[in-house]
Amino acid sequence: MKTRVWAIAFAVLLAIAFFTKTGIAQERPNTEGTTTISTFIGQIFPSYFQFKGRYLAVLSDADMVASAYIDNNLGARSPQMRDELSLIPLAHDLRELNPIRLPVSNAVTAWPSNLAISQDGRFAYVTEVDRPPPPGATQRTQLQPGQNINAIDLSNPTSPRIVQTVQVRGRTQAATLSPDGRLLAVSVSRNENEHIYIYQIQSNGQLSQPSILKFPGATEASLHIEFSPRGNFLAGTFAMQNEARFARYQVTGNNVKLEAWGEPLITGKFPSVGHWTPDGSHFIVTNLYWFGGTADLYVGVGNSTLAVIDFNDTADRAGKVAHTIVSTAPVGASAEEFAISPDGQRVVSLNMENSFLPPKDPRLTYYSSLTLLDFDRQTGILTPRGSYPFESILPEGITFDASGQFLAVANFAHFNPQRSVEQTTIDFWRLVDGIEPKLVQLDVKIPVMRGAHIVKLIP
Repeated sequence: MKTRVWAIAFAVLLAIAFFTKTGIAQERPNTEGTTTISTFIGQIFPSYFQFKGRYLAVLSDADMVASAYIDNNLGARSPQMRDELSLIPLAHDLRELNPIRLPVSNAVTAWPSNLAISQDGRFAYVTEVDRPPPPGATQRTQLQPGQNINAIDLSNPTSPRIVQTVQVRGRTQAATLSPDGRLLAVSVSRNENEHIYIYQIQSNGQLSQPSILKFPGATEASLHIEFSPRGNFLAGTFAMQNEARFARYQVTGNNVKLEAWGEPLITGKFPSVGHWTPDGSHFIVTNLYWFGGTADLYVGVGNSTLAVIDFNDTADRAGKVAHTIVSTAPVGASAEEFAISPDGQRVVSLNMENSFLPPKDPRLTYYSSLTLLDFDRQTGILTPRGSYPFESILPEGITFDASGQFLAVANFAHFNPQRSVEQTTIDFWRLVDGIEPKLVQLDVKIPVMRGAHIVKLIP
């Protein structure tokens, strides 16, 4: 009997609770901000994508597919495809990251060094490297050397414009700006006597008449050059000589002079790009190990390495300058580019692996990869922390954001056959700090013109 009374009481209480809850739900007004089925977009995680900076600048070469490096075939192109510079504004939410596009001739057929942007973001400079294919061209060997340097006004980023085009005698390669924004240096190949053009920059961003020089002590052109963030120094890598060299520059009136600064260093087999650490104390070089051991010049033997040079900006009492390689670390294969975090404590190499081989080549890898490394700013020691495969063809562009917590990666193309032949993406990664730091790819992709090969942050 007692059990029955308790059961009846429980049922009455349950009914009261149900109808009370229902009544409240029916009477509660649909206040502003309440999510309905028609506006549902999922949970919002404010810190998911806090990529710091004003813009990303992306350079795309739409004239060839990646496998043209191996089989020489330029591949399919549509009339809508064109070389271009894309500016991606970062001040909006994820649904409004629409690129601003400017046609400008450029080519992937150089190290990813042919875009230079002033620190204030007002001006950009693009070296052409190769001209667009002539009508009817189907082979990479039909491309002609590009002699143009385009100066671009970015003061109104919503409407960038080319304000000047100058030419060199030879094939343009890398471009680099001095930290004060007063000098633009461009390396030039296919000219035995003129290896570097150094321009003084006017207040409107246009280029004055150049000083035409050779890199001191070098017998060939440097395919990658980069001004130091500290002092009047310029670094260059020399792929065929397996070395890095340094020079000190001096500006006198309208002339710029270069003098050798220390002896060249053998960094490893076939160095590609090199970057200074933020404080200018070290110069890091990636060695590709191409041009030897395989039938194809652009396929490496084993993994690439990063070599760290301890740079000496002071001569000893005898006037001698000595630089030293203090660390070498293995990364993935064909690591043509890498990024250094703003605080100088992390390095991430961008490894193309064998993603750029033709579809029927048995060596083809359907992935590229990133390698995360710690960097000791005092000793210069690099310590690998992990590698992360991802789907991409020939990725060559990578940059940290201003916070050092996120990365943007430029994919030249993707394997998915359903993706438009005209389109590729910029992908994003998060750096997760801790005892065991790691990289995590985000579900964020921004479409840009196919052939993206450089991405730079405008902070």
